[in-house]
Amino acid sequence: MVNGSAYFALGGWNCSIGANGAVGCDLTTPAASMNVLYAGMQVSLPNVPAIVIDSAMTPAHPQWNSNGSHTLPGGNPPLARINPVSYHDPQYSVTYAGANCQITFNGTAVCTSMGHGFSQWGPVPYGY
Repeated sequence: MVNGSAYFALGGWNCSIGANGAVGCDLTTPAASMNVLYAGMQVSLPNVPAIVIDSAMTPAHPQWNSNGSHTLPGGNPPLARINPVSYHDPQYSVTYAGANCQITFNGTAVCTSMGHGFSQWGPVPYGY
């Protein structure tokens, strides 16, 4: 916890959850694009260095001006492994200020907050 925000590594991403529930992740390698579900349609947005959920009014979306704001000097600490009850339960998880981020049983990185979320399994992140 630094200045009221939780910092952690989610797979290869450095992420933070603010005291207001805003979630953001700096991608280690920027994604060429991100698919965002907006008004019932998938919209592809290019050149994604970071992803953020910062409003209940908008889906998770690229954060082009992050400039490493979700990353502590030297990198973020990894999430601690949890003891899943079954094979399909998350393997790593953090919950803070109403937001949740986890690594699922199949290695998918997922964050939810403010009624929205984002995930990545494969080369293209997805926001909703």
